[in-house]
Amino acid sequence: MLVDVLRVFHLLAAAVWLGGTVALVFAGVPVIRTLEGEERARSMRMLGKRWRPWGWGSMAVAVATGGVLASEEAGDSPFDGVLTAKVVVVGLLIAGAYLHDFVLGPALAKQIREGQQQTIRPRLVVLGWTNFALTVAAPVLGVVLTTLAE
Repeated sequence: MLVDVLRVFHLLAAAVWLGGTVALVFAGVPVIRTLEGEERARSMRMLGKRWRPWGWGSMAVAVATGGVLASEEAGDSPFDGVLTAKVVVVGLLIAGAYLHDFVLGPALAKQIREGQQQTIRPRLVVLGWTNFALTVAAPVLGVVLTTLAE
């Protein structure tokens, strides 16, 4: 029973992270890119500030529930190899999201505010797409884990 409840919370948290990421990448950011100057910067800041509690909260729930669920199945089997891959993917995703949200994003915003050349933008774009790929890979690996656990 507890495992079923944890699976539900894990899936809901993953859905919030994945769905929010898709909404940001394909709806929110493209609309904001049509704006100019301070309105664009303000809108991007507002979007980020509103999303962060949902995104980081869902990631925390997914990691916590995933850890408990994985400990129920871990052992010497193909499950462990896939689990290791998922842990690496999620670890890279967390590191990349942190860099995006709290290091490169604010640095780019500062360059824009100060009218400097936007040298950080290319790295931020590559990191964003890498994070998106990791965001998609994590639930795919979760499906593989579920299949192996059955």
